[in-house]
Amino acid sequence: MDSDDLKAAPAPRPDQPAQPIAEDSAEPKWRDTGKAKKKRGLNGLTIAIIVASIAAVGVLGFAGWKLLPQLFSGQAKGIEGAVKAEAEGPLAPYVKGSISHMITFATPRKIDNLAFIDRDKKPLRLADFKGQVVVLNLWATWCAPCRYEMPTLANLQKHYAGKGVAVVALSGDTEDKFADVKSFIDVQQPLEVYVDPDLVAKTSKLDVAGLPSTLILNKNGDIVARLDGEASWDTPEVKALLDKLLTE
Repeated sequence: MDSDDLKAAPAPRPDQPAQPIAEDSAEPKWRDTGKAKKKRGLNGLTIAIIVASIAAVGVLGFAGWKLLPQLFSGQAKGIEGAVKAEAEGPLAPYVKGSISHMITFATPRKIDNLAFIDRDKKPLRLADFKGQVVVLNLWATWCAPCRYEMPTLANLQKHYAGKGVAVVALSGDTEDKFADVKSFIDVQQPLEVYVDPDLVAKTSKLDVAGLPSTLILNKNGDIVARLDGEASWDTPEVKALLDKLLTE
């Protein structure tokens, strides 16, 4: 055969499907065309976004949804950095360890006299706890981080039994989930059942990012600290902060 009879194989166009390359191996190897590479890259990016979304919501529960735009725009420096603010006032030295992402206020802030019900559906008000240091934990049974931190809140209440600290775990579950709240809290002794079906709608007014969130109230019923997200509440640093408030 003359060399003139040989023609160079035409180069594949970018929009052509991948073609097998004949090699010594019995199994064909596939060449990626431009479109195939681009499509594979987009699929990888989509998977990464989904994984990041699940991780954000898993760590912060309801609050995670509010952080997603920041996470994907590159504004958040990690989830803790996205919710952390500077501690101020006399409680600032106690913000460390398990509560390093707590916000404390130089001037105590007022809070609405929240209405809710107890285990027997008896109406209560937040003002009923005035005179005690209150750890007001906002949670719900559908919030995984809320459930995870609850045993540490129960341990905290055990430590301060009869000492002037009330741990008020206020559920935002709807009335049809009331039985679920009771069954969960029943194994978190000595915590009591407190439910406000309208709690989730009030989170923005309470200036919290979502659930779980915890507000620390002084004996006058004013907010002196806030922590958005999950924490371990039975640690020495938490007790040191509460002991400081008990002396005021």
